[in-house]
Amino acid sequence: MATKQRVTVLDVARLAGVSQGSVSRVITGKNWVSDRLRARVEAAVKQLEYKPNPHAQGLKSLKSRAVAALVSDISNPLHGTFLASAEEVLSAAGYLLFVSSTNNDRDRELELINAYGSGRVDGMIVAHSDENNRRVIKALQETGLPILFHDREPRRFGDAVIVDHAHGAYVATNYLLSLGHQCIALLSPSKAIRPGRERFSGYKRALEEANLVVQDDLVSMLGASDARAYDVTRNLLKRSRSRPTAIICLGTQMLAGVLAAINESGLSIPDDISIIGIGETDLVRLYKPSITAVKWDIAACGRHAAQILLQRFSESNAEKPSAGSVVRSPVELVLRDSCAAPRKQ
Repeated sequence: MATKQRVTVLDVARLAGVSQGSVSRVITGKNWVSDRLRARVEAAVKQLEYKPNPHAQGLKSLKSRAVAALVSDISNPLHGTFLASAEEVLSAAGYLLFVSSTNNDRDRELELINAYGSGRVDGMIVAHSDENNRRVIKALQETGLPILFHDREPRRFGDAVIVDHAHGAYVATNYLLSLGHQCIALLSPSKAIRPGRERFSGYKRALEEANLVVQDDLVSMLGASDARAYDVTRNLLKRSRSRPTAIICLGTQMLAGVLAAINESGLSIPDDISIIGIGETDLVRLYKPSITAVKWDIAACGRHAAQILLQRFSESNAEKPSAGSVVRSPVELVLRDSCAAPRKQ
């Protein structure tokens, strides 16, 4: 006589169309979930006649005392500073921090969210590559875990630590305008993420206030690749007409490519072209000439992120969480030696 195959959490998750972590949270009642999600899981449990394993449930109900962080590239010095500060706070509270690079791969983001969300961690710090990707947003929400969005648009189901990038780009553009520049190029991350959208907004506002029109061919919204920034800059500098007299490079890992292109073009900074970068990195401080840059307290952002998650962990898990909190970090323009008035034609 054939033995009836035991129904698993995975079976329930597949029927309900949710993650395994969501099924576990409904069954254990250890974390708040939406009424809609709970109804879907309970209907699947009933249909499949799922019987939880008491011993396994006892193990799963234990806290992992770990947090996962998903960032595009851990070699980015800004991510490194942020995560080091967050880890310091989490470690002091007895939590481990697991860090994964997504390489801006949407499928990998989903894999990591589902893997970490199945009970391996108590919360996540997330800087996803496309804020319009509904599959990623849905997967994050269905984990039922406390989610901290790192420089991404705040969501009702998570908290956020964000930077005032619009003001940073606005101040940088205004500074160049005050020196007499009018043909100013902008290189920044994609508009698919908040920093890219905000930086373009600040740049555009400054130009419009100066009665200048944004020239689309001077704006490049890129990924984080040095190679692409190099190619874009080389093409900008080859133009015989309306060649930019200044470049605002608001991507940490783009700046090396921009500087390489300028050097290979035989141009001098700031005599022939002015440059503004981003962050307090070794490159902006030690390059000759040193690079004027938009900066903010990245370490403080990391500490805030960890503190918010720890506060969420201390709240009653069975209760619906309060509305997401948002911490905004101000920016400033650090003046160095890479900007000057444009050379008279």
